[in-house]
Amino acid sequence: MTDEQRLQLSALQDGELDAASTSRLLDAVARESSLRATWERYHLIGQAIRNEHIDLTHRDLAERVRCALIAEPVPLTQHRRHRWLHARRPVVGVALAATLALVALFAAPVLFQPVPTNPTPAAFTPTFAGYAPLPDRHWRLDRPELASKLDRFLVTHQATAPATGAKGMLPYATLVGYDEPR
Repeated sequence: MTDEQRLQLSALQDGELDAASTSRLLDAVARESSLRATWERYHLIGQAIRNEHIDLTHRDLAERVRCALIAEPVPLTQHRRHRWLHARRPVVGVALAATLALVALFAAPVLFQPVPTNPTPAAFTPTFAGYAPLPDRHWRLDRPELASKLDRFLVTHQATAPATGAKGMLPYATLVGYDEPR
């Protein structure tokens, strides 16, 4: 471990090291246990200077995890999965080829049909025959007691429809009237 690496560790802990140097330094820390020990000491010194709680029970946790991972056997199930992927490749290729053949079978007749030079006229050509007059759209009511009851119903509906979410009268149709004054 060099003095330059110690300075870089200190700068990294202070957040003042550039990205390229950080990457190189972290690679070196991963390789050298002396750099990891220095990194840990620098953190302990920083915690002591800042008067923070120092918990030594978690010391060497990373090293213990590293040793446990090295001692753990590597599962061999990856090779089986890899073999299965290689076995599926021909099946996938055949499925793709069959799909393309079906698309070509159904699309080719449509694509290669000759286009008629003079299209035949449609069998039905609609003609405008005029329009029928609409019936009178005014509401005529001969019974005034029923008109009064309908007025109350419309006013009640207009007042309660927004609260219930009912879809009824349009919001712009708020006025209902009659041709004849009452």
